[in-house]
Amino acid sequence: MKKFRIRFFGLGATGECEIPFNHEPTVDEVQEMAAMYLEQGLFKLQLEKFYVKKKWWITYEEVLDNKKEKQNILGTLV
Repeated sequence: MKKFRIRFFGLGATGECEIPFNHEPTVDEVQEMAAMYLEQGLFKLQLEKFYVKKKWWITYEEVLDNKKEKQNILGTLV
């Protein structure tokens, strides 16, 4: 399962949430899931004066697990 961080900017608001997908999502699937999360109250938006009030943007990126295994080099875990 892949997790994606979805960000919403515009219409005088901003918000962010993580949405799990079982596959690589299309743009339409991301927008549908973001809309569903908004309807269910899982995608929290905050009013901001900084962002444009007439346009909106949705960006998404995969959340990677960046845990590296430590290596034993000359008796020290690095």
